[in-house]
Amino acid sequence: MLLELRVSQLALVDDLVLPAAPGLTMLTGETGAGKSMIAGALSVLAGAQVPKDLVREGEDLAWVEGVFDLAERPRTCEFLARAGVRVAADGILVLRRELRRQGRNRVLINGLTSSLALLEAIGPRLLQIQSQNQQQDLADPDYARDLLDGLLECRDLQAAVGEAWTAWRDAEAALAARRAETEASREQLDLWRYQRDELAEAQLDPDEEAVLSERLALLRHSAALREGAAEALQSLAAGEGGARDALGHAQSVLSPLADLSPRLGEIAELLETSVTAAGEAQRSLDRFLDGLDLDPAGLDECEARQALYAELKRKYRRDTTALIDYRDELARRVERQDGADDDLAELTAERDRLCDRLAEAARLLHERRSGGAAGVARDAERLIRPMSLAALELAFAVDPLYDERGEIDVDGRPCRVERNGADRVSLRVRTNPGEGMGDVAVLASGGERSRIHLGLTALRRDRLEPPLLLLDEIDSGLGMDAAAPVARLLADLAAGSQVLCITHLPTMAVHGRHHWRVVKRGRDGRTVLDLERVEGEERVAEIARLLGGRDAADDAAEARLSYARDLLATRTAPLTDAARGNGG
Repeated sequence: MLLELRVSQLALVDDLVLPAAPGLTMLTGETGAGKSMIAGALSVLAGAQVPKDLVREGEDLAWVEGVFDLAERPRTCEFLARAGVRVAADGILVLRRELRRQGRNRVLINGLTSSLALLEAIGPRLLQIQSQNQQQDLADPDYARDLLDGLLECRDLQAAVGEAWTAWRDAEAALAARRAETEASREQLDLWRYQRDELAEAQLDPDEEAVLSERLALLRHSAALREGAAEALQSLAAGEGGARDALGHAQSVLSPLADLSPRLGEIAELLETSVTAAGEAQRSLDRFLDGLDLDPAGLDECEARQALYAELKRKYRRDTTALIDYRDELARRVERQDGADDDLAELTAERDRLCDRLAEAARLLHERRSGGAAGVARDAERLIRPMSLAALELAFAVDPLYDERGEIDVDGRPCRVERNGADRVSLRVRTNPGEGMGDVAVLASGGERSRIHLGLTALRRDRLEPPLLLLDEIDSGLGMDAAAPVARLLADLAAGSQVLCITHLPTMAVHGRHHWRVVKRGRDGRTVLDLERVEGEERVAEIARLLGGRDAADDAAEARLSYARDLLATRTAPLTDAARGNGG
């Protein structure tokens, strides 16, 4: 429940505070006084998009703040907790929105910076704003369906249809994709098999390719390699003039002198290491000469193998590692295509199963809609007829979406199914006896649509934790006599909750439990908007002003004051629950 609305530097507002209270509150004021600024401020708090020129001229920052008491609203607190908003033990929630002429706007929730998206999610739980333009909702093709489903508590069936529809669409997409893949692969299958077999028979190995290069170098230059290795071995071999013997002799000469000269000792160690290295080199040359293969057939075989690698890399434009990966990919493609028939059969069976599941869910939703539509229409008629629409007839038409190419059967005929079911729900009315039924957005006049929309709003309003309902001149186009039953409905709506009504009709204004007047004043050479609580004789005077203004003769003014007192004294109590119907 809103405790207080605070507005600063917004359009004509300097600083304004509206204490809110339970029940029906009326806001009145002269034409152009700025009554709709209150609606605008609440819209800002509910997350509406606003232009920066709403910031008061000469100011850089405007803000709107609402203080709410949620102590007796556990469902709302649970919703906020799921959204990540903590409400203190006292149940107080403070929403604040700051608008800057330059720079970024800010949203604060309980003093912490938040996001506009979160404010937009929270707003409808706390504030519901309805203007005379709201009747345009009646032309929305989804309005009647959402209204009917909400009143018939179809959330479970809606969720079942939505889940079944998504699963069925996913299965359809998977089946279509597999069919397309299979068709496209059919023409490539022979080529894939040929390429797979060719690469498999090649038995490619990146390590082999490196070994081939080295072996070919040996085979192609084996004579020169043998000659050089043999000569080197001869130079190292033991005997007169051998390198190894010379190194050994030099080391043996220097070793005894190591104690006399550290430098000669270091040289002797180097010679000792060289003797060891020369011995290892000699043994390695022996092994090299023993393993040198001069077979011409080996050369031919290696060259053919290397040519195969080169040809496959040229042909497929891949290196050896990528060729091996491609071979494995081709094997997977062929295997997948060979199993296409089994896959298609399995996917088709799953699609059909999900289609049956969707058909059943849509059928149950259709039955609930069809079975409950008449009762909802009767309840709506009971609410709306007292508002100068005594002959009103309402009907929720639940028409299956018949389509010869449809996916499911309803009443033995194929229907198109959508995420919200297989029905088109429309609201049809007859406002004058003897006339035909027609679409409410076409057949009803503007004033009739306004009252019909109000009645439907009252019918669907959450009576456990209702948000504050702001009605911005929804009585536009109504006569004074027609306004009284509208006001009685508002008073009933406000029982146990809050309704704020901006009105210009005295027969509406007298039904408010609380009454505020919006006024414009000059202050320091500027125009500012202000609020005044009107009670007692001030309220009588305000009702009299609404009856006929302030410029008439004194005798007429006195008559208006007398009539205003009579209206305030005889205002009617709210409708009872029996008169409103039970919503089903």
